[in-house]
Amino acid sequence: MVLKKIKDKRKKLIILFIICLFIFTAAVNAENYNVIFNHLDAAGDDYGPGNYLYPQNHIFQNKGNLFDLQSMTIFESKSEYKIRFSFSNLTDPWGAKYGFSLPLLEIYIDNNSTGSNQLFHSGAGVSFDPDFNWNKFIKISGWWIRAFNPDSQKENLLNINELSLNEPGVNNNFSLNKKDNDIFLILPKSEIKSLDNSKIVVMVGSFDPFGYDHFRSLSKSKSYWQIYSGNEIPLTKAPRVLDILVPGGSSQKEILKGELPAIPYLEIDTDIAAVEPTIIDYLKPINKISVSILLFYIFLLIFVIYRFKYHN
Repeated sequence: MVLKKIKDKRKKLIILFIICLFIFTAAVNAENYNVIFNHLDAAGDDYGPGNYLYPQNHIFQNKGNLFDLQSMTIFESKSEYKIRFSFSNLTDPWGAKYGFSLPLLEIYIDNNSTGSNQLFHSGAGVSFDPDFNWNKFIKISGWWIRAFNPDSQKENLLNINELSLNEPGVNNNFSLNKKDNDIFLILPKSEIKSLDNSKIVVMVGSFDPFGYDHFRSLSKSKSYWQIYSGNEIPLTKAPRVLDILVPGGSSQKEILKGELPAIPYLEIDTDIAAVEPTIIDYLKPINKISVSILLFYIFLLIFVIYRFKYHN
């Protein structure tokens, strides 16, 4: 061992300390994410405008809140964003690639001066506020991630291969994983650009690989595979989303009750000054590993000092 060749015990101790400090710093940097946005949504509101019911098939029954998005948190590192979508109850009756089968997530991002005010496809049955012009659209199922710009070539919705459960093409820039009831989406900054002071719309539907735009269709009567709608408006103009992230003070029932309702956006305000972390922050799960490593190396250093008699 190199340390054995060094006769000066004090030099050995200094070198050992530097090695420990380097390893600890690397461990801390591996978890170097800052929370730039967090939004909580009402629990148990995956009923669209208030009167939608799940299909009658057994995979939807007696489970509860299968499409209920409870919160979204955006973490930022030097090179990427990590978005956590926290659901009430993610299930996987069909054995999906990413571990969840039923929700369909659509995320529209406005972080540029130009963009589109229209849905990429009309399957969601909604519209946008006049001052929301998206330039990045991300669509997620349990089998694939798809990303589009306003000028992207649209999918052929009559092509059965694109509506299947197979991945039509791998997007190497994005990654997705699931842990418990959380879905994590990783977005490189080189692909998504900055989210500083951007706008975002998040919608959840029921994934149907053979449904128009992958949304499960509505029905005026209770059905085995369709979502029951008690609305009086025509089904062709009714929203097919079950849950949305609602701005504070707004009501999802009121937002979604009309024909092709306008979905309000959330603002990601990164101008708010960051608060210095407290001891509570350091004890949060994301920092527990770093704190544990620090304590381990302090213990190791004390052991080495007394074991090899580096003290006077």
